[in-house]
Amino acid sequence: MIHVTAPRTQRTAEELEEARNRAILEDWKKADAEANALNKQTGGTHYKDMPIQPAEYAEKNGLSLLEGNVVKYISRWKKKGNPLEDLTKAKHCIDLLIEIHEVE
Repeated sequence: MIHVTAPRTQRTAEELEEARNRAILEDWKKADAEANALNKQTGGTHYKDMPIQPAEYAEKNGLSLLEGNVVKYISRWKKKGNPLEDLTKAKHCIDLLIEIHEVE
């Protein structure tokens, strides 16, 4: 019985093609991740570096604008510019919520 096997160069070419296809897929995944709006930030990285960004948290939890702003300011106060300013903004949003909703 005679066994015919593919020449070694053909297997190498197939392996190279498979590796090339894997590399293309990885490039597509990387480009897709870079195109994701949560991976972009204008002005700094104080949100982008967070495991869960305030905007994503607020949207997924149905928070109002004021509630989302509280999350935003509290999340970034240690990371961005003026900590007291962010804490004061968060407090102002909380005061607005109390006043608008007549919370006693």
